[in-house]
Formats: sequence, structure tokens, C-alpha cells
Amino acid sequence: MEILMNVEETFDIRISNQEAEKIITVGDFHNVVWRHLEGKHSDKCKSQAIFYKLRQSFFDKFKFPPRDFKLDTSLNDIFPKDNRRQHYLNFANANNLELPSLQLTKPWTVFLNSIGISTILGGLGLSLFLINFLDYSKWTLLIPIIGCGLTYSVSEILNPKRIVIEPELIREFTKKVLLDNYTTLTKESGTNRKDMESVINNILVDMTGLKLNDVTPEKKIADDLGID
Repeated sequence: MEILMNVEETFDIRISNQEAEKIITVGDFHNVVWRHLEGKHSDKCKSQAIFYKLRQSFFDKFKFPPRDFKLDTSLNDIFPKDNRRQHYLNFANANNLELPSLQLTKPWTVFLNSIGISTILGGLGLSLFLINFLDYSKWTLLIPIIGCGLTYSVSEILNPKRIVIEPELIREFTKKVLLDNYTTLTKESGTNRKDMESVINNILVDMTGLKLNDVTPEKKIADDLGID
């Protein structure tokens, strides 16, 4: 149901319960959505359009040679390391695109995870110990909740340290940008079947942890992909 709701929101459509019950394979999912997009069909390839838009923008902004802008080019090699976060945000605003969120470097990721584990799981363990062995009030269960708040606060404080671009390769980055901006792009100029299928496949991958190569039209969503 979560996947269905995500797809409905992304494509700005509503799939009835009767239609949903008939979705057995990934291909069925494609067909149902495509029918709902009748009147919005277009021959233009949006992923290709995004690729060329990004390529031109990187040349205009950073003078990155278009000939070097390839599918396996790393964006971490294009964006300047100095003040990267601000460059990234400015680039998104200039192109009127929602870009993937920047990530923490590995040391800061380890630090934040350590804070979360120690305050949330540690707090939960402490709460259960106090309740079960020392007869403390169940109000001590607020300890892990406070830990959640503390972890969130630390995460917000660390925002300036988020400078890693993921996905980093142009190929995956373009697909992610297409997914994040699909609703707006579709309203503006319609969509084609290939882009639509790519977006649905990527939603399945993002929400289940599957590999993209495993998501093919003939696969049964429950039996083959293990999604219930």
C-alpha cells in the first residue's frame, strides 16, 4: 500500500482498489499507471532532457567541458569542494529542480549513528531495566524518545557537514532527479512510457532495497520480488 500511495502521489493519479487487486506483475503496474496518464502522453524523453539540461548548466556555472560530461562522470568531481553545500543549493534553485539531499562524510555519519544508537537504543535499554528491575514508572520510556529528539537535533546541527553527493554518478543522479521532479515535469509537458516505467521501477527499488536489474516487467511483485 505504501508503494501504491507513493506511485499515486508521484504521478498525481488515483488507482482504485479494483485495479490494485489486479496488479500482479511489475508490467501490470506499468500498464495501470499508463492508462491513468492518458492525455498526458509525450514522445519527449525527460531523462534525456534532464541530462542535457544538467550538462549545459554545469558548463555555464563551472565551465565543465560538455565532452567530459558522461554517464559515469562523478558529480563529486564537478562541484567545487570549497563551499560545496551552497554551490549545490544555488545550482538547484537556478535550475528549478529538486536535487537529491547531500549526505554526511563517512566520519560524521559514524558519529551521528553512534549518537543515535547510544541515546535511542541505550535509552530504551535503560528504561526497560529501570521499569523491570527497579520498579520505576513507565514514564522512564521517555528516555529513548528524548534520545530521538537529541539525535535529530545533532543531525540538524551537522547540516553544514553534508557535502557528499549521492548518487554520485551522472547516470543514477539523472534517474533520481527525474523521480524527484516527475510530478512537476509531467504537468508541464506530459510523459513517455519509458520514463514512466523507469520512475515506477526506481520507486520499487528505493522503498524495498531491491536491485534495479531485478525489477523487470515479467516479475511478480509478491512471488518474485518478495513485496507483500
